[in-house]
Amino acid sequence: MPSGSPPASRLTVEEPSQLQPAIDVANPADEEQLLEGFYEPDPGGWRWAAPEFTVSLGVPEELKGKEARIELDLWIPEAGWADLAGVTITAKTADRTLGQWRAPKAGAHTAVFAVPAAITGEDAILVDFVLDRFIPPRGEETRRLGVVASKFRLMAAAR
Repeated sequence: MPSGSPPASRLTVEEPSQLQPAIDVANPADEEQLLEGFYEPDPGGWRWAAPEFTVSLGVPEELKGKEARIELDLWIPEAGWADLAGVTITAKTADRTLGQWRAPKAGAHTAVFAVPAAITGEDAILVDFVLDRFIPPRGEETRRLGVVASKFRLMAAAR
């Protein structure tokens, strides 16, 4: 299981409409940027994503009109690997596929997706993530479980 608890409350007050380029799934302050496909946090503060989930990420001024990348920190539990072995995550915007990432094994990973300059011209981007497999509901579990998502970051493209 991922360790850690939600970060301490922020000391600054931000406008609710100001979208951040980096969000922590366990931070209640970032909740408005988790648009679809996220289940309620588990007692440990971590959160499962469904096989399809969507986030909005703010585009900082220094990235506007420039190539960037999205990093998704995630965890795949060993117990779910039988269903998720080799899961592929596809990241898309409304009109473009940003790329795919394939899980090599269970555990903690960072999936990286290239973002072309044409997409970073607005104040924010909506990104849909689609998994090609998931853990189906079993027993009392009614959710379709994808991965445990923890952080999303829109940042400058690697040089």
